[in-house]
Formats: sequence, structure tokens, C-alpha cells
Amino acid sequence: MIVEMHRQIIYPIGATFDYRITDTAAGKLRSELSRWAPDVRVVVDDHVTDELPEIPCASLWEL
Repeated sequence: MIVEMHRQIIYPIGATFDYRITDTAAGKLRSELSRWAPDVRVVVDDHVTDELPEIPCASLWEL
């Protein structure tokens, strides 16, 4: 079963991005972001709406 999550990525300079992402991809993305940009804050919750865009290149995070 695919579970969609809300992923919010918050950069220290103030930019915030909200996406819809699967739980599998969310775990992989969080791990990679912590390596690439340790000062980025990542929030994952179940506040998914139809208006949230799918995270870019979502299929790459599912591998």
C-alpha cells in the first residue's frame, strides 16, 4: 500500500517548499538531504491535500 505524506523542506535563508511524497521516498529523501544540506529542516506529516504538488522527480526516490 502506498502512503502519501506531506513533506516540508525549510532552508535557513527562508525558502520553504511543500510537496506530496510517498512514505518510502520521504525516508530516502530525508537521509540524502541530511548529508547534502545539514542545515535544512525537514518536516514530514500526514497533512496531505490535493493541492500539494508531487515532489519533483518523485520516481527517482522510489528506487
